Amino acid sequence: MDGLVHCIHASRTAAALVLTGGRTGAIPLLLRRPGGSRTVLDVAVPYGPAAVANYLGEAPAQACSPETAQLMARRAFGRAVELRPDASFPVVGLGATAALATDRVRRGEDRLHVAAFDGSRTVALELQFSTRHANRQAQESAAERVIVGLLADAVGVAPWREPAGSGLASVSRRVLIDADELAVVHDGTQPWVTAYPDGRRRPGGQIPTALVPGSFNPWHAAHQALLEAARRRFGDPVAYELSITNVDKPPLPTVEALRRAAQFRGRAGLVLTAAPTFVEKARLLPGTAFVVGADTARRIVDPVYYGGVEAMHGALRELRSVGSKFVVAGRLEHGRFLQLRDLTMPSEFAGLFEAIPAGELRVDVSSTELRAGRPASG
Repeated sequence: MDGLVHCIHASRTAAALVLTGGRTGAIPLLLRRPGGSRTVLDVAVPYGPAAVANYLGEAPAQACSPETAQLMARRAFGRAVELRPDASFPVVGLGATAALATDRVRRGEDRLHVAAFDGSRTVALELQFSTRHANRQAQESAAERVIVGLLADAVGVAPWREPAGSGLASVSRRVLIDADELAVVHDGTQPWVTAYPDGRRRPGGQIPTALVPGSFNPWHAAHQALLEAARRRFGDPVAYELSITNVDKPPLPTVEALRRAAQFRGRAGLVLTAAPTFVEKARLLPGTAFVVGADTARRIVDPVYYGGVEAMHGALRELRSVGSKFVVAGRLEHGRFLQLRDLTMPSEFAGLFEAIPAGELRVDVSSTELRAGRPASG
């Protein structure tokens, strides 16, 4: 469990939690390791009925129910949005309510309801304890592991799995979609979404060491080669990046963005942003390196794309200040092999760029050629 908590804290995604009816042991599990303050924005434990009603803004029909856990998760998500340092931090809300073993007569089975909400989807768990596990301490321990496991799923660390030996008689998992899942990226509620190789899509996650940006229409072998070059230099996690907005084109419809994202299933992670420029990408993902072709690097140091030399210098200084850098592969262009050394580079910013030797990698194919049905160049 400590290893899972460590991975949660390594994620950029922050959370607000609200827990009632027991199982507050999840809080020390999350906070006893260094880095807890990066993940946990707020924790509420409204234990009595009046406190629960005050937190939700109304008394729930039933204190321990799927509906109450989901309402709590939504309220916690709102708290997370209010409390995050700035809009570059992805957030989730988690709510949990339980009816665990007690010293009084109570109708119904011992049970636990947990939900996580990210602005567009709710993952809801309904769990019932076995009669063989009527011990309160054992139930609390199992509930803590379930809550931490669902939080790990919500922030993209690992898919939720029933903890071994949890004593649960039954487990039900539902995913409820409220809205277009990329609308939260378009409107800025979530700064980015990560599509994982196993098909999961979650807001935020761990910031990749390096990204290969592109439109991926379609993805091709040169993109894969760029990703491998990134991995050799920076180690995992590396990923691709697709912006659903473009400076010169209409925003990508969600159905099209997800079609392109599907190309990476089983291959690599994909970060979906609404950041068309490298400065905007770097603000969301500080410290990330970008692996690009020489044609893209040429645009990065062309004042025309910034409206002037001073604006370009300001943008490059900001990129340097957040720890970004560019790794540049040579590119065959109109019969000429263009490399980093062929570009006109302001000396102040030469350290932002690193060349990939032509003997290691050269980009001789483009998505445009593939769409046109032309054979790859080279």
